[in-house]
Amino acid sequence: MSFHRYMPAAPLRRFVESIWSISNIGVPSSRQHVCPNGGAMQLVIDLMDRSLSFFDGAEHHRVRVPLLAGPYSKAFCIDPSEFTEVLGIQFKPGAARVFFDVPAHELHNVDIPLEDLCPAEARQLRDELLSAHGLSGQFLVIERYLFRKLAGAASIPAAVEYAVDEFRRNGSRRAVADVVSELGLSHTRFIKVFREHVGLTPKLFCRLQRFGRVMQRIQRGLPVNWSDVAAECGYFDQAHLIHEFRDFSGLTPLSYAQSLPGGENSVRERTVS
Repeated sequence: MSFHRYMPAAPLRRFVESIWSISNIGVPSSRQHVCPNGGAMQLVIDLMDRSLSFFDGAEHHRVRVPLLAGPYSKAFCIDPSEFTEVLGIQFKPGAARVFFDVPAHELHNVDIPLEDLCPAEARQLRDELLSAHGLSGQFLVIERYLFRKLAGAASIPAAVEYAVDEFRRNGSRRAVADVVSELGLSHTRFIKVFREHVGLTPKLFCRLQRFGRVMQRIQRGLPVNWSDVAAECGYFDQAHLIHEFRDFSGLTPLSYAQSLPGGENSVRERTVS
């Protein structure tokens, strides 16, 4: 597997975490566990012009590409052998709503084909990518696509942008009620606007940030003291951490940690400038 990441120019960096590419040539068919990524939405493009599979438990689903993947709060599985020439855009939480006129909460744990939202746009994007010269050219095509969509688009509401930043930086140390009081909105109004742009309730979003911090600790590959991790990441105790981790990943923290060796080492990641 080769993985490449490209950071777009300003002002796109306000809305986009990265543009990425995955190439799996000759990888055997298998199941790869994918955990929630903190509430971020993604646009996924397969240059082979086919649908992509995902597995939700025993259910097998196929979605036409390009697809817009909503914010996920549950794990699923993919077949990495299908990702032979795949590119994508990972948006910052709350930012995809700027580019796509669909309430984010309607896409919670849902993938939707881009052609269902913007048929001509989906065809044009793929045609331009197929005509591009090399991976750097493909990244520039996606960057120009985003700039076109950004022109004249409504921005993220200041209240949502502030809250997302606070929750991502401070997590469990900032109560939702405290942030709402700083914004001067009613609790009901804040939740409505937050869900429309982020796709999750503020409480669920904060839980996912806390889960993400545990994931980062595990992925470092260092010995983990689960009681210390629970306290540092804002859980009541170790049992609370395990329960929450299983809710979002379908695995215990230990099972997830044991599944990592070999998987990370098979990925060659580079930053493309």
